[in-house]
Formats: sequence, structure tokens, C-alpha cells
Amino acid sequence: MSTVAGSPSLPGAQSTSEVAKPVRQFRRNVLSSAGGNVVNIVLQLGLLYLLHETLTTAAYAMMLTATALIGVSEMASDYGSRLWATREFSFTARPVRILRLSAWCKVFYTIVSAAVLTLLPLNNLTLPIALLCFAIASTQPSTDPFLWYLRGRERLDVEAAIMLVSRTLAVTGMALAAWMQMSIPWLLTIWLLTNIGRMGFEATLSCVRPVFGDGTAEEAANDRGRSMSSVSVVLREVFPVGTTLFLTSLFQRIGVLLLSIFATDLDVSVFGTAFRLVSTAGFLSTSMFVSSFAALVRAIEINDVRSVGRIVRREMHLVSLVFVPACLLGILFCIPLTRALLPADMLPVAQAMVILCPGLYLSCINMGMKYTVNAWSLNWPDVVAVVIGILIFADSIWMFSHISWSVGAAIGWGAGEGGVLLLRIALLRYAGKPSGVPVASILMSTCVLVVAAFWAIH
Repeated sequence: MSTVAGSPSLPGAQSTSEVAKPVRQFRRNVLSSAGGNVVNIVLQLGLLYLLHETLTTAAYAMMLTATALIGVSEMASDYGSRLWATREFSFTARPVRILRLSAWCKVFYTIVSAAVLTLLPLNNLTLPIALLCFAIASTQPSTDPFLWYLRGRERLDVEAAIMLVSRTLAVTGMALAAWMQMSIPWLLTIWLLTNIGRMGFEATLSCVRPVFGDGTAEEAANDRGRSMSSVSVVLREVFPVGTTLFLTSLFQRIGVLLLSIFATDLDVSVFGTAFRLVSTAGFLSTSMFVSSFAALVRAIEINDVRSVGRIVRREMHLVSLVFVPACLLGILFCIPLTRALLPADMLPVAQAMVILCPGLYLSCINMGMKYTVNAWSLNWPDVVAVVIGILIFADSIWMFSHISWSVGAAIGWGAGEGGVLLLRIALLRYAGKPSGVPVASILMSTCVLVVAAFWAIH
């Protein structure tokens, strides 16, 4: 216990600088990560528009399906290793051992997931393109062990700078290829080469160098031995986390994947465009929750209930403050602006976007709930919640397909997100885990958005 002028401090007492430091770190992480994601959103939307204008309907649907497969494969590639490694990197004094363990887990799950996902009956993707998608997924930033280390050390400012440069290069290269009328495999190859170049650059950074080890040869040999013997233990440990994350990622792409199997290329194009335009904004919520995940884990580790509640409430209120007004503006002005400024064939996309807006807010809140549930190690019950959400999503698509496939998928996304959110709230309550989730304000905000969307459509 520390002392001041010879007197013992009160339990839990902290100086102003000690309290302010994590707050400053959180703000720096949020601003740097969110700033990078804002630029990424602009780049992604610009690329989406260019692809929509330059590609045929069939090629555009193929590209949307490929990006959906990449998104699912990303989560399948790390399969929970990312969260496990981020937690371990935040504590360990020997990051080289954590890197080896997480890398072996990543290789194992990448091979298994690629073998399984190639069995999907996707009508508009050939096997070579699917394999190219798996290679891209395994080198994406979310599956990059070097960036896991930076997150564990709360250096999201460095991560944001790296991702900003790499994404700018990737989007620029793909945009030029699309403008030059190059085929989809060439666009995907440019994406892959950019990812590989980013990882090579990261390996040269001084802030990443600790993951390569700096101990004696004997310590390195011992680490390698322990790593190999511990891989199976880590595989079992991350499996429930990975299952939840994989299903969550599948949940976000199930609309495009199901429509690519059962509907037409036009249906895939309409819903895929609307979903990309709306869901891209969700990158901002990821910045908010990722920025404080390490702090949340530490608060739970020391059983600091007050800090847990404060961190979660701060995240949820910040998401509501940003996304409720944004979604409301999108609902009210999307259709009128589309009618006034864009071709008539974009009106179905605008209508789907309006229906998707309440789901966007719920999806952003669910992102925080996922991290909170994982921090409390309630992973297997969360798997059940996500499976139920996928079933609600798929069932809603079929129920409303008589209106249109895109409307059914848009309604299904919001309904599924709502189901998962309610189940996660109930899970935390049943397990007796303090979370600080502002349930009343979330439900009220959701009701306002749903009513506004219903009014705008009718």
C-alpha cells in the first residue's frame, strides 16, 4: 500500500494523475482509431460507388459475395485467437511466446475454415476466387498478430496509422484496376498484395519488435517447447470465443450469402449495396469498444465492479450519442435525397437502407455487448444467443420475401440483432454479472428508430 507523508492511503484511493491517465489513453485511442475508420469509411464508399458504376450486375454481385466470404473467413481465420492474444499481450512479459501460440492457432483454424467454407454452394464464385478470398482473409488487419500485440499494449494510435496507409493503398489500387476494366481476380490480387506488404512493414517497427523476443537462446528454446505443447490447450480455450465471433461474422453476412444462393444477381446487388453503405458506419463503434477492451478486462480481473460499470456505460452512451442521431437523419433523408439526386434504379437501395438503420444501431450496441460477454468469459451461452439470432435473421428473409428479397433481408438483420441483444442482456442478468448496460435508453432509442423507419417507408 502506498503512503503519502508517512500515512497509508485509503483503499482504492488514486491520485488525479492516476485517474486521468487511463481517460487520456482512452480518448487518444478512440480518436486515433475512429479517425482512421472515418477515412476508411470514405474510401470504402468511394470504392463501392466506383465498382457499382464500372462493373456489370453479375460482376458486381460477384464482388459483393467475395467480400462477404472474406468477412466470414476473417473471423474463421483467427477463431478467437485475436481476443485471447490481446488479453495475454496486455499482461505478459514474454510476448514472443504469445505470438507463437496465437500464430499456430491461426494457421490451424485458417486451414480448417477454408476446407469447410469451400463447400458453400455460392453460385457466383469459382473455386480459385474462393481460395483467393481465404488468402486475403488470413492477412486482413483483424487477423494480424502484430496488430493484436499493439492492441494489447493499447497502441491503437500506431495501429490506426498503419491501417490507414494500407487501406488507402488497397482502395487506390483496386479503384485503378476497376477503372481499367480489370477482372475480379485482379482486384482481389491487389488487395492480397497490399495486405502482405503491410505485414512486412509492421515486422520492421521498433514498437512491434518485442514479439520477436529478446531473451537468451535457452529461454527462446524453452518458449518454443512450451508453445508447441500448449497449442492444443489454447485451441480448446479459444474455441468457444471463436465460435461466437465466427457466428457473429456469419450473422452479418448471411443476408448476402443466402441471397447469392436463392435470389437473383439484382437482389444481391440491391441488398449488398444498401448493407455495405449502412454497415460501414459500424467501424466507428468498433473503435469505441476496442479502445477500452483491455481496460475492461483488467477491471474484471481485479474485480473492480465500479470500473466495469463505468467503462460499459461510457461506451454505450457514446455509441447512442453518435448513432441515434445519425440513423435518424439517414431514415428521414435517405429516400428524398435519392429521388432528387440519383437515378431511379437506386430507390430500392435507399428503401433497404432506411429499413437497415435501426439494425445498424442495434448492431453497434451488440458489438459492445459481445466484448462485455467475452470479458466475463460467458462464451458458450453467447454462442446459443448468436445461433438464435441467425435463425431469426434467416426466418425473416423467408417471411418477407414475398415483398422482395432485399426487404426481407433488411428486416431480418434488425430482427436478428434485436434478438441477440435481448438474449445477451438476459445472459448477464442471469449470470449475476455487473455490466452497467443502460437497457432503458437502448430500448427507447430503438423504438424511436423503428417508428421513424416505418413512417419513412410508408
